[in-house]
Amino acid sequence: MTELVTTNGKSIAQLAQELGATMGQTNGGNNASRMSELKINSSPDDDAGNPTPRGHFFIKGEDTPAFAPDVTLRVLTHHFQYLNYDNVVKKLVSKSKIIQHFGEEPIDTAGTIRCGKPKSSELAQMAPEQREKYSGVTCFRQVRGLVSFEGKTALGEKVLYENKPVILMLKGTNFQPFHEEFLTKLPKGRNIWDFQAKLTTKRHKNGSVVWYTFHFEPDLHNPVGLDQDTVDSIGAIADFIKSENNGITKAHNAALASQTMDQRALNAIEGELDNDFVDAA
Repeated sequence: MTELVTTNGKSIAQLAQELGATMGQTNGGNNASRMSELKINSSPDDDAGNPTPRGHFFIKGEDTPAFAPDVTLRVLTHHFQYLNYDNVVKKLVSKSKIIQHFGEEPIDTAGTIRCGKPKSSELAQMAPEQREKYSGVTCFRQVRGLVSFEGKTALGEKVLYENKPVILMLKGTNFQPFHEEFLTKLPKGRNIWDFQAKLTTKRHKNGSVVWYTFHFEPDLHNPVGLDQDTVDSIGAIADFIKSENNGITKAHNAALASQTMDQRALNAIEGELDNDFVDAA
């Protein structure tokens, strides 16, 4: 059978290699590049005061969000990215390249690595006040895919989503479940898009703090085939990530060049000051 190709001419095997989507490999028509975020609702009501179900899924950015206790997700890609967010000014300070695995070097737009955050082993040796300096830097597990579910708005209206492109931004206690419950369950040689998964949530409580985590149940008994729309969605994601990383690399190199120029200017000023002191003597 002829292998499906994306609109840019890449075969599915090439995309799997580029995206690290095949389990066991050694390198560790939908506009799916710009994706809405699939989130878990933690608010008891909406802006109008209508009650909303906590612990249910919804798609951020929808004009009228619909909520559901579980959804079906077809995972298409899986990556990591460091983001440095300043909570004081409410602004993204820097971001790293989107990487497939931690064997890659996550250079960032500030001209550093990991948005300046040291490795975990180094952080563990630091005093709490030193670690606090990096509290704004978070490593997100990014899962992109197509979600399907029937949800209800806060006013009870039904909304049906079918193969809606979404991204999951997983951090903290949500960071590991995808790896443990989805990735490690896939048969060797299979791609992550070969199976759909049922997503549910789990409630956690620590004192007055309540939060929810994503949980994944892949249907390994019923592999799903690839149609051209799905392949084009995968291709769109691959193109977006390539473009995003090219932009981050350019910003990284520009930041390094600027730092070099600043250092040269500083050295020149220090040299002039040294000469002034010699003349004054």
